[in-house]
Amino acid sequence: MPGPSRVSAGALSAPASTSTALRPASSQSCSPPCYNCRRRRLRCDRSRPTCRKCWVSGEECLGYGTVLRWANGPAIRGKLAGGRFGSPPPITSPREPDENEALVLHQTLLDPLLATLDKKSRHYIHHFATAVCQDLVSVDQHDRNPFRTLVPLSGKFDFLEAIIVATGAMHMASLHGSRQTYQPSRTELIDALVAKDKAIRLLRTTISDLMSRPENQAMVLAATVFLINVDLIDSGKGGWQAHIEAATALMSSVHQLAQMMDPSLVTLVDAIAADCLTYRVLSAAISGVALPPRAEKELVDLFSILKRAEPYSYHCCPPDILRIILSASCLGDEGRIEAALMLFQQARTFDVVNWVYSIRGLSPNDDLPVRVSIALAHRATACLYVLLAVPEAATGSLSPDMLVEEVLNHLAGVPIDHVLLKGTVWPTFMAGAQTDNPKQRQWCIERLEAVWARNPWICPWGYIRTAIEMLNRLWQARDSNPAGPEKTNWLQEVRSMRDKCLIV
Repeated sequence: MPGPSRVSAGALSAPASTSTALRPASSQSCSPPCYNCRRRRLRCDRSRPTCRKCWVSGEECLGYGTVLRWANGPAIRGKLAGGRFGSPPPITSPREPDENEALVLHQTLLDPLLATLDKKSRHYIHHFATAVCQDLVSVDQHDRNPFRTLVPLSGKFDFLEAIIVATGAMHMASLHGSRQTYQPSRTELIDALVAKDKAIRLLRTTISDLMSRPENQAMVLAATVFLINVDLIDSGKGGWQAHIEAATALMSSVHQLAQMMDPSLVTLVDAIAADCLTYRVLSAAISGVALPPRAEKELVDLFSILKRAEPYSYHCCPPDILRIILSASCLGDEGRIEAALMLFQQARTFDVVNWVYSIRGLSPNDDLPVRVSIALAHRATACLYVLLAVPEAATGSLSPDMLVEEVLNHLAGVPIDHVLLKGTVWPTFMAGAQTDNPKQRQWCIERLEAVWARNPWICPWGYIRTAIEMLNRLWQARDSNPAGPEKTNWLQEVRSMRDKCLIV
């Protein structure tokens, strides 16, 4: 068995990419101003994804690149019902907006699908399409982002429209909230909770009528998974457990009926189901949310979904590694140590490089070496999880602390301002919770904060804040009551917590 690579504590405390202070979210002095400020000859603060000056003035920010239009989407209601729209301009990356591109009238003012909505709801839907959808994939491939196809579909399903509004509003509440206290913006938070409640009520009243068609079931699955996403953007707490159970049951049904669906929906359904499956596995791993009997086999049968969704998944975790984590979380008492050692060996021998370079459909702008670093971190984290889930297996050379150094060594290969940094939250949390080294702890906190606030990629999801809070709580409890040579198993402590948190 190859031994884990080691890295010095000094190297981890101040790698070249992490030694500088975190930049505020509005410090993009080299980028052009937003369309509104450019048109009105105002000084723009260049906040991402929307200009804060526009937000404060109550004006809808039209962004920094080409304004979004929907392509070839049929109008479902209004005078233009049955009509279609022309091809859309590409949605520019916030990293390199093209100042010379022709700008068009804002989509939320033109699309007949949204014409009956009030201005605030259209604003939240626009934010969902331009900002939230970027967070949901590894690298935004413009017109190939499957989550954006939810917006034109929302005109047909009122519950889907409501949950998209809730998701956009919750994301804006988190984005515009206090950086010091992590308190969300109150107005947008209220709008998000109202829209979320509306989505749940609409689902309850119409779900029995919707389950007769595979396409309808897929939309119910999408809405249910986005109820989980709203909780993740808020804090990672709340009602996500009930939503995950419902989504898991729906996912099995939708998967069986996939061949009967419109082919244009399959990519969207795969991307949504892959997130749901990942959430289910990691909720069982960290929070100890028990899986019902035979659930492990049923979930493993769905792992082909993860393979098809690999080009879009921001987790950058190999499906085989996720399967090992699932198996480790479900080990019984009989043959426990032998099974854990077998899973450990499977993880150690998994060929990460071959997996990354065999993924089809990745964006041409993808960064394969960084993907390899993240996947290696997930592999080492899976080994660490096996030893924490079955402490009796951690003997001799199988040291959790050695694996922590390996995880952090691989994570150090991901630049702190890289778009794929959002796929490192789970391994960073796992390694941080295990270490007693103050420099390693601080390094983990800086990395998690960078996912939230580092320019040019901002991912203001509240579960990251919760992960930071949980790390500080675990460290405080351990430091105030040291257990001598036998370190307490923090995983068992987290599983016993009353407030279950989802960390992905």
